[in-house]
Amino acid sequence: MSDMEAVLTLAGARTELGTKALEQHIANALSLPTSNVAVVIDGDDCATIIVYPEKGDVKADADDFTAKINAAIQREEASAWTTGQEATCYVADDEESVLIGEEEALNMWRDMLEEDRTGHLDEVPNPDGVMIHPTHEETLPTKSTGVGFISPTESQLRRDPSLLWFDNVKRVHVSQTHDISWNKPIIITDGIPDDILANSGVFDKHRLSSVYGGVEVRTGNRETLIDNGFTNSKPMQLSEVFADSDRRVESCGRIVFSPVGELPEDLVDELRQFIDCFPRPTTEFATMKFTLTLAAEGFGIGMHKHNAAMFMLLVGEKKWYMTPRGDLEGDTGTHPGFYREKSSHKCIQRRGDILFVPHDWYHEIFNLAVYTAGIQALPE
Repeated sequence: MSDMEAVLTLAGARTELGTKALEQHIANALSLPTSNVAVVIDGDDCATIIVYPEKGDVKADADDFTAKINAAIQREEASAWTTGQEATCYVADDEESVLIGEEEALNMWRDMLEEDRTGHLDEVPNPDGVMIHPTHEETLPTKSTGVGFISPTESQLRRDPSLLWFDNVKRVHVSQTHDISWNKPIIITDGIPDDILANSGVFDKHRLSSVYGGVEVRTGNRETLIDNGFTNSKPMQLSEVFADSDRRVESCGRIVFSPVGELPEDLVDELRQFIDCFPRPTTEFATMKFTLTLAAEGFGIGMHKHNAAMFMLLVGEKKWYMTPRGDLEGDTGTHPGFYREKSSHKCIQRRGDILFVPHDWYHEIFNLAVYTAGIQALPE
């Protein structure tokens, strides 16, 4: 939960109405769009209300929202969605967290209208860490081979002349990982047996479109951090994603970033052979959550940091920019400097490589291939 939202508790909520009805009533009481309000039911008559700020506001005013809801209760304007004047709304404790299960989060995400799911992108809610907004993006033209066409890679070469060759991250064979301190980025080699890596054709986008084209996946772009979120991702059928990427070339293109647990069982079964190859570098990786990532040439998710993570690349090539520096927070001027002096570690990840990124290291990805596919692993 970012500090941009207001988190309130409503005691005396008519929870039997369901979250969507409560969100509508509360939004009306606050004179806000429904997309600015999310409700999590905490008990028989208790609900947590998350209110997102209006576009342009720095922070949602929790005290103001609380006063408006309590005024509606006292005027008996809230009798349809509360238990009456004994109901009360108050600002949630600073220490309080809103905890919901993955299944409930997925159902809430699917129940939202499409425009509601993308209603908070400007603020980029981020469940795992900090994201820095890029400042130099430009939309490139529809795919063309005509005069004046500039590919995403050519554009990035202007920012980072060493894009295609500089690599200072240590490579370690999977059999030697027991000697690693895990305090710096590491590329683990030969972590995927050849017979399993040979099956990476399951990620062929034409095959995926044919076999799983109707599957709904979570998508976003460089300005969205989607890792297991449900309000800041756009739902699309997989076939639509591929058709969209075939039509356009953008330096900030669409990315599939879908938790594996939400995918159909048949597809999960195909991914499991690769997932089973992830090492357990530290005790925090004893249990892991996995995310399927598919992307076109150009930027991946914008510069951000979170828990320690591993990324297995199965199709294509990626350039990674990483740094442990803590002085980047709130620094929107790090681009394009982040690609040069502000990233201490850079590497080119190739098919079959598993990259380990330590806890709280900023990182950003540039996809060098026309199509890339991989799996991310985070501690659960």
